[in-house]
Amino acid sequence: MIKNETNKAPKKGGLLFLVLLLLLFVLCDVVLTVTAPVAGSELFYKNDYEKTLAAHGGKTEYDRVFYGNSVVISAFIEEESRSGFVNFGLDYGKLCDLVQMLEKGMLKVDDELVIGMNYFVLMDTLDTNPSYPWHRNPLEPYAYFERDRIHTLVKTSFEDLLNDGGLSPEHYTDFCKTVYYGMMDEAQLQEKVATHSELFWNLGMENYRENLAAIAPLCDYCEKNGVRLRVLWMPWSDYVAIPENPKRVRALADEAFAERGIEIYDMEGAMPRDCFHDLAHLNYEHGAHVFTEEIDKWLNT
Repeated sequence: MIKNETNKAPKKGGLLFLVLLLLLFVLCDVVLTVTAPVAGSELFYKNDYEKTLAAHGGKTEYDRVFYGNSVVISAFIEEESRSGFVNFGLDYGKLCDLVQMLEKGMLKVDDELVIGMNYFVLMDTLDTNPSYPWHRNPLEPYAYFERDRIHTLVKTSFEDLLNDGGLSPEHYTDFCKTVYYGMMDEAQLQEKVATHSELFWNLGMENYRENLAAIAPLCDYCEKNGVRLRVLWMPWSDYVAIPENPKRVRALADEAFAERGIEIYDMEGAMPRDCFHDLAHLNYEHGAHVFTEEIDKWLNT
């Protein structure tokens, strides 16, 4: 009788090889996740979360944290403040980002947490920085998650080889986050108003649902861990009145915080126009100094 060789089961050795290969892949991914070579290497550009940690010796645990988006970055001068608060402003930082950092152990606050608020902090549809580590899915391989930064390094290195015949990769050693200098002129402000009006000011409340919902778990975390939580509405230029939909968003946020007994401090109309770079960012050479001196009084209460 002729045996049908095509119906034979795979050899055990082949199956074992595949299992070992998979285990090796998982082990390598765990090692990469723990060591985080992309965040730790000077060959890759850093996001604001990584810059903040690097500027504070790699710590993820702080007594006092002042969190917010780029408006906080350019307003609060940590080195001038006598409050002990760390400027944990993140470009595109939102409430959902803060909750994920806290819940995943990527940030630990021991004493006080202040949130610098504006409507962008609550906007679900606003783009974010995909390299923030809390955006990585549990089953997503480390190399795949960091593919954009790895691709940038590989691309620039290949271009160096083609153009110069050698490797001279850029080293990212500046951990300063983006701040704003000077004052926009009339034409620039008009353009800013037109852009924001078109893209953001007509968005309905459904575009803020997830970040408004994040208020509850944020308050829960602070209550559970004995963290004093306070909310600060950041300055807004009197060049243009705050539009109606952002006002409605603020009202919903204020209601949610007030229900949990959270202190709310309003500085939306507290700063003169010469302190602003644009509609919301303070200029760093003047406005930030004025703001830091003023807000320190409240932070230290």
